[in-house]
Amino acid sequence: MSETRIDPTAMGLLFIGFITLVVGLFGIDQYNALGGSTADPMIASGVFAVALFGGLALVLIAFYAYKAGSNFGASLFGWIALSLLFVAAFGGAFADLFSFTLDGWFLWVVIAIFYLIFAIWAFLAGTPKMLLAILVITAMVFLFLGLAINADTTDSMKTMFLIMGIFGILDFLLATYLGLALTEECAKCGKFKIF
Repeated sequence: MSETRIDPTAMGLLFIGFITLVVGLFGIDQYNALGGSTADPMIASGVFAVALFGGLALVLIAFYAYKAGSNFGASLFGWIALSLLFVAAFGGAFADLFSFTLDGWFLWVVIAIFYLIFAIWAFLAGTPKMLLAILVITAMVFLFLGLAINADTTDSMKTMFLIMGIFGILDFLLATYLGLALTEECAKCGKFKIF
C-alpha cells in the first residue's frame, strides 16, 4: 500500500459508518414521528441524498478494492453500493426517476439475506470478527426497515423503526472504529485493536 493512499477497506468502512449513522437517526426520527412528535424533514430527505451519494462513492471504493486484488472487498462494497442506490431509488426526490413495482418489504428482506451471506463469506475468509458483526447488524437494519414498511399497526411500525435506528447507530460505531483501526496510521500507532 502506498504511504499516501488510504486502504479501500478502511475508506469503505468509514463511509458505511457515516451512512448508517444517518439511517439510524432516520429510524429514531420515524419512531418519534409515529409517537406524535413532528418528524424532521431534513433527516428524511438527507437519508435519501446520503444513500445516493454514498452509493456512488462506494461504487468507486469497490472499484479500488478490485484494483487492489480484493474480490471480497469489491463484491461487498459493490453490494452495499447497490443496496444504497435502491434506498435512493425507492424514496425521496429520486423515487420518480424509477418505476419499480416490487413490494418494498420484499426488497429489503432480500438485501438483508445477502448481507448475511456476506457475513458467512467473511467468516470463511477469516476477516476480523468485528466485520462479521458489522455485516450482521447491517442486515438487521435492512430487515427491520422491511418489517417497518410491512407493519400492520402503528405501534409495531414504531418498534421496528426504533430497532432499525438502534442497529444503525451501533453499525456506525463499529464500522467507524474498524475503519480507523485498519488505517495504516492507526496500525502504526497501536491505539486501536482490531478484533
